[in-house]
Amino acid sequence: MKRLMAVLLILAMLIPAAALGEATLRRDMHHPDVITAKGLLNTYGYYTGDLTSDEFDASMETAVRWFQRRNELTVDGVLGPSSWEVLKSTKVVAKNDPEYSGTLKSGSHGEDVKELQRQLRQTYFYAGKIDGIYGAEVLKAVKAFQAAAGINVDGVAGKRTQDLLYNRTARIFTGGHPVRDLYSGMRGWDVYIIQSKLLNLNYALPFVTYGYFDSATVDAVKQFQRDNGLKATGIVDSTLRRYLWPTYIFIEEEIQKAQEGTPDDPYEERILKRGMYGEDVKTAQMSLKAGGYLVGNADGIFGAQTEAAVRRFQKACNLKVDGKIGPKTWARLKELNVTNAEQVVVDIEQTSTGASHRKLRIGCRGSDVTKLQQQLISLSLLPAGADDGKYGQQTAMAVMQFQWNNGLSVDGVAGPQTYSMLNEVLGVQWW
Repeated sequence: MKRLMAVLLILAMLIPAAALGEATLRRDMHHPDVITAKGLLNTYGYYTGDLTSDEFDASMETAVRWFQRRNELTVDGVLGPSSWEVLKSTKVVAKNDPEYSGTLKSGSHGEDVKELQRQLRQTYFYAGKIDGIYGAEVLKAVKAFQAAAGINVDGVAGKRTQDLLYNRTARIFTGGHPVRDLYSGMRGWDVYIIQSKLLNLNYALPFVTYGYFDSATVDAVKQFQRDNGLKATGIVDSTLRRYLWPTYIFIEEEIQKAQEGTPDDPYEERILKRGMYGEDVKTAQMSLKAGGYLVGNADGIFGAQTEAAVRRFQKACNLKVDGKIGPKTWARLKELNVTNAEQVVVDIEQTSTGASHRKLRIGCRGSDVTKLQQQLISLSLLPAGADDGKYGQQTAMAVMQFQWNNGLSVDGVAGPQTYSMLNEVLGVQWW
């Protein structure tokens, strides 16, 4: 009798959705179909929360992601047509299905590896490409995460590793600055950021292990604390972070305003300026090409030529001439017909660097090292006077910071891709 009632209940929940077609559900939505989805996800062990609420909350999004991951769907946390189709079928893989391993390791590939890479990047243990290939960089990132999580370090992303990785809710960064307390033995990209900051402030870190809070890092933190009249604990806490980034103030209301705007100044696109890159930069470049202000390819990189084109456009439109694309400049750019712009597809990673140059790494010396250091100084990644022609730890850390900032593989070695990106960011053909 109880089984019959359960079947009838599920059927009753499905009939309205089947008749009308299920809505695409995502975070923060309220919809009757959310209750239907919760019931089904609960049946298969993915959701254990309130079954009567029609709100698609954070716990529901987590449940959907787990369901998508287990059933080899695109993991986006959105319950769309393809996810609905599987969820309503008889072939659903339950969360605790003993036949499902889900273990990822070296040599694995596919959408589940892409999701692993994305999560490792969000927790700042991985800075490589999202290509779905479980290679050496992913292996290193998984090991670093396992060490940070205090579990067996084998580089294999099994159930225990994935449970901890995907269920992490603590944000370790806000606005580019570390927010969690750091101390001896911890790992992660926020540790690397602290090390880089200390090096830029001329605190020595001999034989440092990048991304690992080792004894050298502890000593450097203690010395910084003593120099600033703080208790030398060797721990990076909120007080120390304020000393390292004195102008950094986290105000939730200000961030909300920056992200969403106000009724009088609605936010649509981010403000673009020299050194930035992305699809929105390419969109702006296409508009500038259409109006005849930019000559060349829309490559998505805001360099010197793009800045000059923006200034010409602003002057012609009687706008403030600052070379930045803010709300008023965006509004005028949208008036241009981009279909008039001829486009050649440019692969940023394959941009020519001109003549062949040697790769530079720790231990290299010479005029090419000096030239590289001068570029890093101009980007405020190295302190003034650091162009000594010797590729040491400080230079390597600056290169790593540049690579991280620009979406390149982070290895501290200046090779063709790093040279190419330096050319684009600086707007000068240095190499």
